[in-house]
Amino acid sequence: MKAARFSSPYADEAIVAWLDGEMRADEALAFENELKRSEALSARTAELMKSNQPFAEAFAPMLDDAPLERMSPRLAHLLATTPSAPQVSRRALIAASVSFLLVGSGIGFLVRPTIKAEQGESEKIRELEAQYMSLYSAETLADVDSSPPVLQQSLARTARDLDLHFTPAQLTLPEATLKSVRMLRYDDALITQIAWNHSSYGPMALCISREDHQQTTDVAQEKRQGMNVVWWHKAGYQFVLIGRNPAQQLKKTAQALIQAMLA
Repeated sequence: MKAARFSSPYADEAIVAWLDGEMRADEALAFENELKRSEALSARTAELMKSNQPFAEAFAPMLDDAPLERMSPRLAHLLATTPSAPQVSRRALIAASVSFLLVGSGIGFLVRPTIKAEQGESEKIRELEAQYMSLYSAETLADVDSSPPVLQQSLARTARDLDLHFTPAQLTLPEATLKSVRMLRYDDALITQIAWNHSSYGPMALCISREDHQQTTDVAQEKRQGMNVVWWHKAGYQFVLIGRNPAQQLKKTAQALIQAMLA
């Protein structure tokens, strides 16, 4: 019996085969190249990853043996240069590799991390966001289209999906270049990730998600996954700024963003 062969245009069967690591190496490379270019294919891949259909059950047993290098050559380089990589689960790495491939389309998704059951939902989301940011290096954002029209389109998506209205001017930071604004999905929760490349400390991101309460809290600091984290709650949202910047500098950046967002 001959193995199935896959080529463009890709049906759902092909997407699932790629997710399960069942494509030939040359076919997987061709699929990934089109995934970077096609917003429609990116969107469908993301939908299948979070579908209520039993893809998750079918995919889960394969994650322990999944070929990371084939999933994303860039991730292999990232793992070699990221000190915190051993703290991250293999399942998270595979989802991250797919998420990196979808960076250009503004679409991404996150998987549930291995965390303590007693943690609240807000803390779980901060842990998850820090876990993913620990995988980022300057190379992760190097090829992202950060042109004004693309950033404006992404900000419009943030306004539409999360009712958050920002301008590029409000997101301007010293010594940092705004690289991307995209939506991430965690279960049924949407997270806006605003990412910069800092000239001295590399990737830095502000992640914003809805909260069930309207509580306002002062800026707090913590360390997760080897990353410095500054977070606060305001008007039904949780704001989480994550980076490798020194803790006090990151706190000052958070305070500057809070002031800019009030403008």
